[in-house]
Amino acid sequence: MRLGFLFAPKNTNSPDVLGAYPEYMQVKALPERRYMKTARFLAVIIIINIALTILIASFVIYSADRVDISIANRRAVNLYTIDSSRKVILPAEYEEITVSASRLYIESILRDYIKYRNEIVWDNAAMQKRWGSAGPVSVFSNHKQVYAPFQAEADLMYNESRTKGFVRDVHIYELQRVHGNTWEGVFDTFDMPIPNAFNPLCPCEDNSKTCIECKTQNALARQRFRVIIRINQNGIPSSTNPLGYQVQTYNVLYMPVHEKEKYWDTPSDLKPEL
Repeated sequence: MRLGFLFAPKNTNSPDVLGAYPEYMQVKALPERRYMKTARFLAVIIIINIALTILIASFVIYSADRVDISIANRRAVNLYTIDSSRKVILPAEYEEITVSASRLYIESILRDYIKYRNEIVWDNAAMQKRWGSAGPVSVFSNHKQVYAPFQAEADLMYNESRTKGFVRDVHIYELQRVHGNTWEGVFDTFDMPIPNAFNPLCPCEDNSKTCIECKTQNALARQRFRVIIRINQNGIPSSTNPLGYQVQTYNVLYMPVHEKEKYWDTPSDLKPEL
């Protein structure tokens, strides 16, 4: 279909010569007819422009309900902290975070697991209960990969403790999930002389500055470890392990004890300043 009729004058018998600029007009009383073709062309452009504007506005309105562009969910500033022990940059933790109940449960299990696996008390019955085949270390360990190698290590630690006469306290500074089922933590062990039941050396049970200083001053030896744990839910559920979680790998690395060291994600009032 030809669109030439939009720009052609209706009266073809008129002697007027119309165009994009004034050429010749028979009737001088209607000077606006000089630009008739230009006006019709601009009218078509305006109609197309309005149609495109309506189309773009409709697309923006359609997309606005499906894209979250609220200011509340955007972070204008990203804060990071430097972990000097691991030589990495970590994002700062928020004041309030949402954590699933299963993650808190696993963290609680692993904290108890680290404590029971590395802590040594002077009560032989308590040690048998912790490290025995029915104890928490065995219940939450994969027998072939984790518990069987631990038995030989446990015998050496137990014999050394009884020969030299010391007990071992454990202080966990941090335990966090790295990715998936992999967790990483940092803890200290303090080899303490045999305590007096009526006058214990350090009766504190926290990571406060006073408690750490007391342990450091009275300890026969102090060591720091980084532990990497991988846990899976493929064990046999029992009364002590209802969800069937098992530690698949338990790797421990020695760490130097740096003075004035800060630990990531540890509350300021619990950070030891040695």
